[in-house]
Amino acid sequence: MAEDKRTESSPRGYHDIGGDRAGNIPKAELPWMHWEKQTEAVRNLLGDGTRRIISLDEMRRGFENFGAEKYKTLSFYRRRLEAMIDILIEKEVISEAALKSAIEHKRKIWERTSKEVGDP
Repeated sequence: MAEDKRTESSPRGYHDIGGDRAGNIPKAELPWMHWEKQTEAVRNLLGDGTRRIISLDEMRRGFENFGAEKYKTLSFYRRRLEAMIDILIEKEVISEAALKSAIEHKRKIWERTSKEVGDP
């Protein structure tokens, strides 16, 4: 395995872990959570041959712009989601204000629905 030679002057970034010692790869199939499936579906739609709104290279750049701490903290699908949001805002497909408003609207619906079905 390759020795970790990442430094500030190294072209290898925090996200480039190829060759690092990491132990055995778990071989258990993990079920996808619903939001992970939705994230993957949205990514496929945004990057398909018809729409071409977000390219694979833009997604990669999005991951690389997170910074080491954020990158290491987020799960794979959360990184995908955050990168898509950042790129859509950057391209002015959506605005931060519109996104925050939509999130708040959905949060109110979920809270109301939870109270109706008796969730704590």
